[in-house]
Amino acid sequence: MNKLLNTPESSTRPLITVYVPSHAYGHFLAQSLTSVFNQSLSSWELIVISDGSIDATLKIAQQFANRAPEKVRIVSNATPMGLRTCANTALEMARGDYFMRLDADDFLDENALLVLSHYLDTHPDVGLVYPNWTYVDEAGKALGVEYRKRAGSEDKTQDLPAHGACTLIRKRVLKAVGGYDTRFKAQDGHELWLKALHQFGIGNVATPLFFYRQHGQSMSVDSGALLASRRAIKAHLAEQRRGAVNPRIAIIVPVKSGAIGSTHALANPALVNLAGKALLDYTLDSIVGHADFACTLVSTDDAAVLAHCKNRGDVLLHARPAYLSDTQVHLAQVLQAAVQHLEAELAIYPDIVVLLSINTPLRRLEHIREAINTLLLYQVDEVLSTWEDLGLYYRHAQQGMQAVNPGMLQGLRLEREALYACNGSIHAHWRENMGNPNQTARIGHVIMTKTESLIAKKPEDLRLLELILSAEIVR
Repeated sequence: MNKLLNTPESSTRPLITVYVPSHAYGHFLAQSLTSVFNQSLSSWELIVISDGSIDATLKIAQQFANRAPEKVRIVSNATPMGLRTCANTALEMARGDYFMRLDADDFLDENALLVLSHYLDTHPDVGLVYPNWTYVDEAGKALGVEYRKRAGSEDKTQDLPAHGACTLIRKRVLKAVGGYDTRFKAQDGHELWLKALHQFGIGNVATPLFFYRQHGQSMSVDSGALLASRRAIKAHLAEQRRGAVNPRIAIIVPVKSGAIGSTHALANPALVNLAGKALLDYTLDSIVGHADFACTLVSTDDAAVLAHCKNRGDVLLHARPAYLSDTQVHLAQVLQAAVQHLEAELAIYPDIVVLLSINTPLRRLEHIREAINTLLLYQVDEVLSTWEDLGLYYRHAQQGMQAVNPGMLQGLRLEREALYACNGSIHAHWRENMGNPNQTARIGHVIMTKTESLIAKKPEDLRLLELILSAEIVR
C-alpha cells in the first residue's frame, strides 16, 4: 500500500512530470533531485517514490518538497512494490503532458527537459524521444559517452530499445498502451519500445543529456535476469497478436555425418551420448510436440540418424541427396532442399522456417520462441541467435595494438562498439525471403548467455557440456 505524504499547493498544470523511484538509493538521491531543480525549463513537477526504503530516502525527499511544495509530491510504499508498480502510480498521479523516469542513482543535464520537450513539441508524430548519455562511476566521475545509433537512419531495424530511464514520453502514449505490465520486474523500457515501435513514432537527440551511474548495485549488472525479462515481454506481446490464423512454423534440424574434433573420431556425432542421451535428442526433445510448430524435420545424410529418428516416431525425415554433403555445399542449400522436400513431398507450406543446430544442447525452447517473436514484433526478415561478447579486443594498427572496442578499457559496453558472436544455434527466416539473397535484408537478433551458447565441436567441449548437463539433471 502506498501513502501520499503531501499535496502540491498549486494546481498549475506542468508540461513535464518527472518521477524518481528509490529503494535503498538514498545516498544518491540528493544529486538526482537537485538535477531536476536545476533544469533550465521550469514547467515540471516531481514525484518521489520511496519504495519500501529504510534509508534516508524519505528525509531527503521531504527536504526538496519543503523547498518547492507546489512542485514536489512524495509517495511512500511501506513495502517494496517494484519499478513497474511505481511507474503506474506515478502515471496515475501525473499532471504533465510528458512523462519521464529518473532513477535515483542517475542525474540530468540542466537542459535535458528543455531539449527533449522541444523535440516532442516540434515532432507531433513522435511518441517518445531519448537522448545520449554520459556514464559516470559511483563517485560521479565521467567514464565515457554513449552515442546511440540514430533511429530510422543508422538503425533501421530499431531493435535496440532506448534506456527505460530519461526517455521523455507523451503521457497519452503510455495510457494508450495501458501503462506498464506489473507481471514483469525489469526492462520497462523494452516493453514500452515494443508497444510503441510500430504504433507511435520514436525519436532521439544526439546530445548527452543524463548521467548514468555504474556501480555494484546497478540493476543492469544481472544480464541473465534482464535477458529472461526480455524474453517474457516478447512472449506476452506476441501472444496478444495471435488470432484465428497465425504463421505456420517449420523447424529444420540439419544433421551431417562426420567427427567431432580431429583426434577423437566419432562416426555419428549427433548420436554421441551426452549426460545420458544423444546430442541430437537435446534439440528434438525441446521442440517436438509443441503446438507452436507445424512440424519438425530432420535433414540428414546419415543412415544411423535416420534409424534413430524413426525409432522416436515424432519427427519428419529428409534423407537428403549425397551431393548436399559435399564440403563446398553451404548450409543455406541444405535448408532450401529441406523446405522444398516439405512443400513438394509432404504438402507442408511454412510461413516461417527455423533452422536449429544440434551442437548447442543448452539452448531452450524459450530461446527458439524468442527468435520467432523477434521476427514478428520487429518486422525483420530473419533473426540470428548471438551471445554478446564483453571482452576487450585488439587489432594490429599502425602503432601496434589498437582496441577494437576501447570503451571496455573503462568497463563500458558502448552500443557502437558492441560485439555479437553468432553462436549458430537458431536462424529464423520468413519463407518468402529464402533463396533470394538480399543485401538490404533486415536481420534481427536474440541474445543468449555465453554458457547457453556453448557449442559441441570438440571432445573437450563435450566434457564441459557433460558437467553442466549432469549438474542440471541433479538440480
